[in-house]
Amino acid sequence: MSTSQPAESTLSDTEIASITGNLDEVADRVRAAAGASGRSGDDVQVLLATKTQPAEKIRIALEYGFTLIGENKVQELVGKAEELADLDHEAHLIGPLQKNKVNHTLRHAHCIQSVDNLELATKIGNRLEVLDETIDIFVQVNTSREDSKSGIAREDAEALITELRGLTRMRLRGLMTIGLPGRTPEEIRPSYSDLRELRDRLIGAGVMPAEANELSMGMSNDFELAIAEGATMVRVGSSVFGARDYS
Repeated sequence: MSTSQPAESTLSDTEIASITGNLDEVADRVRAAAGASGRSGDDVQVLLATKTQPAEKIRIALEYGFTLIGENKVQELVGKAEELADLDHEAHLIGPLQKNKVNHTLRHAHCIQSVDNLELATKIGNRLEVLDETIDIFVQVNTSREDSKSGIAREDAEALITELRGLTRMRLRGLMTIGLPGRTPEEIRPSYSDLRELRDRLIGAGVMPAEANELSMGMSNDFELAIAEGATMVRVGSSVFGARDYS
């Protein structure tokens, strides 16, 4: 682990208060949505989607007690790792993973949520054998059936998960999806209910182990719908940090 000291924050008190206030609001909304679905707020983890966010903003959230973060790009995962190394946290890769970036990812990710094909899974598994390490994974399913989205087709998920049994260095935690960006709950909800139904069917059939019951689904604009459909982890970014800066 790096012994370098974190850079002094340049954030104002107002900016810090905005982040912590937003975290409190998200936590309240998660608890309310979980309660409405007959669950405890502790049943739903909040993963902070930190794409394009600087390490100093992420540090505020980590120090406030939200220690689960997710990066969409390997270069951001790697680039921020040293700056955050002094803080206890768990980093997930939630974006697509190219096979040529597996080595970099395994050095810094605690979990890969975007496994969606056997070739990638085999590459990860082989590298883990060399390293004599293990990693947690989710299988990403394209429940919205959008060509622009990553993820294996719902009807092909069973075959992939069956093949993953032979890759013992990876622990399957559950399924992940990116919801349909609809305008109404009626448009959005099926992409989440489909993932829940797929999980329940595969566990019931013995294809997935009973402990692989996690559902990573829902983002800032729709996570309450996802919780209503059984999400155990929601990925929230703009609700905490504000709009992303792509400049």
